[in-house]
Amino acid sequence: MLGKTSLGIAALAASASAAALAQQSAAPPSPPPGPGFALINERCGFCHETGQVFGTRKPAADWATTVQSMVDRGAELDPEEQKTVVTYLAANFAAPATTATPSPAATPTPAATPTHP
Repeated sequence: MLGKTSLGIAALAASASAAALAQQSAAPPSPPPGPGFALINERCGFCHETGQVFGTRKPAADWATTVQSMVDRGAELDPEEQKTVVTYLAANFAAPATTATPSPAATPTPAATPTHP
């Protein structure tokens, strides 16, 4: 009986170790250095966690809108700093490109031709 218990404990420990390793592997990489990185840490981190910024992916236009929204709410970035932050975010945290395919609802269907007997 003791052998089965030991085997069960060993299996549980191995499973926990594998789960911990998977979590470490899934951790996002550190943001790359650069002037935008420094500004984000200095200015954006004042109101919220920078992980919130670095964990987000958006198209470049959306980053520009988001940064402008933060400036409108009080983020202290002059226009040149704002451009630096947007450029950094767009270069390093852009949303993956997707191919636009029309949805079936958007694809026109040929009109049904009534048949007469």
